[in-house]
Amino acid sequence: MGMALAFYISHPEVVIDPAVPVPQWSLSAIGRARILAVAGGPWVRSITRIVSSNETKAIETAAVLADATGAAVEIRTDMGENDRSATGFLPPPEFEATANAFFADP
Repeated sequence: MGMALAFYISHPEVVIDPAVPVPQWSLSAIGRARILAVAGGPWVRSITRIVSSNETKAIETAAVLADATGAAVEIRTDMGENDRSATGFLPPPEFEATANAFFADP
């Protein structure tokens, strides 16, 4: 039995829009270009299963990899990243300070 190898790929840059809930943010043009560049790598052809959260940016990232590999995308709602519903949108400096405080004393 062969050894399974897993890659965890985080989405690249997104369009930050305070008027849109964070889970619905999309990849920016730069983010899309970056994942397209990754999808052209030779190691990507070894991907046989793609699992994504149900966040828009993650699904968009997974779709690019699915196009490159022919693998289907499995959406898992329990794989979301940080839940920002308690704070809503925070400007980047405030988000960083809040995240640092949380991880310093979870």
